Amino acid sequence: MAAVTLPVTLAILTGYAASFERRDLVPIQEPSAARPEFEVASLKPNTSGMPGYSVRVLPAGVTARNITLKRLIAIGYSVTDYQIFGSLPWLESAGFDLEARSAGPTDLPHVRPMVQSLLDDRFKLKIHRETRELPIYSLTLAKSGGKPGSGLVESAAGACGPVNAESPPLAAACGTVSPGPGRIWGQRGRISQLADRLSTILGGTVVDKTGLTGVYDIELTYTPDPSMAQQLPPGFPVSDVPGPSLFTAMQEQLGLKLTAGKGPVEVIVVDSAEKPTGN
Repeated sequence: MAAVTLPVTLAILTGYAASFERRDLVPIQEPSAARPEFEVASLKPNTSGMPGYSVRVLPAGVTARNITLKRLIAIGYSVTDYQIFGSLPWLESAGFDLEARSAGPTDLPHVRPMVQSLLDDRFKLKIHRETRELPIYSLTLAKSGGKPGSGLVESAAGACGPVNAESPPLAAACGTVSPGPGRIWGQRGRISQLADRLSTILGGTVVDKTGLTGVYDIELTYTPDPSMAQQLPPGFPVSDVPGPSLFTAMQEQLGLKLTAGKGPVEVIVVDSAEKPTGN
């Protein structure tokens, strides 16, 4: 949002490489009439030619720059980029600028169904769900019965304020976790959000198995691995001080452990979509 800032300012990696097996195909039939919609929404092609994108969930809507259809699907259906498949040529190459306003105050959970309605209306999106065997990372406590590290602090209610249109680009709003090269941070974020950000950095689905259900202030710094497929836009602060790898930093700073493996992952397959006209 990152990100959200996702609040969102966020930059997500596009692209994936994974072997899989097709299982049950379950068409998604969720008529937009049953879902809330944005009161006003402007969606136009982005012609800047700049890499990366930004997304912000504001108290009264959403603003995004150079966002792809793939990323909009990820936001609308609460999945990672690596859970979205499809042969549509422009799925993750064509960028759009979005300005959407809701009828009343909102947040990310309430915005998601509105984004689904936008996808139905403007993109004529047709999708279905499948379960595929994919590479995954399990996120667990570093030690059995252990406690989170100093960089993961359960936060008190009212510890931070909302992000608005005047906030700095990298400001983290309450209820968000944001990624940047060599850093992950957040205010009153959930471990599920941290898992999503890690999925972006690692290029594979991260499954939360920590059992942690609270909200946390998160601060993690690490040395990015050049082999990681992370693609983030310019402007994110990068420390020039050598530090631990992401896997080591997770254990030392957050008291959490990432373990690679394979397992069943629910994915979304894009059957068809149309490029929206600018309006």
